[in-house]
Amino acid sequence: MIQDIARGYKTLGVAVAKVVLLLIACTALGAAIVYPLWYFATSAPVAYTIAMLVIIGVTLLFVILARMRTAGTAATITAALRVAVVLAGIVAIVALVLHGKRFFAIPVVIVALILYGVLSFGREKK
Repeated sequence: MIQDIARGYKTLGVAVAKVVLLLIACTALGAAIVYPLWYFATSAPVAYTIAMLVIIGVTLLFVILARMRTAGTAATITAALRVAVVLAGIVAIVALVLHGKRFFAIPVVIVALILYGVLSFGREKK
């Protein structure tokens, strides 16, 4: 009976130690990644912005090309247009509201919903 209790506490101790070690490893890895990025962003903001835009652009290009291979060009263009309509609608709505033109945001919402509906549901499926 005592051996079973000791074995149970040993198993519990090993599990707690694994969790603590994983937490320490994640914290150290996060600090190792975040600190250089933070230092780069604060010491050279223009270069950091350009580097991040290039990295995001190249990643987006690879994602689009991979999707084109699997889903086809037409489906990829349609998906990109849907994302563009949603993002442009959100940006326009936020800009109008922040500039105090809330009334003009209503037609933008309606037009964005119509465009998204046409792109998503109004075309014939092949």
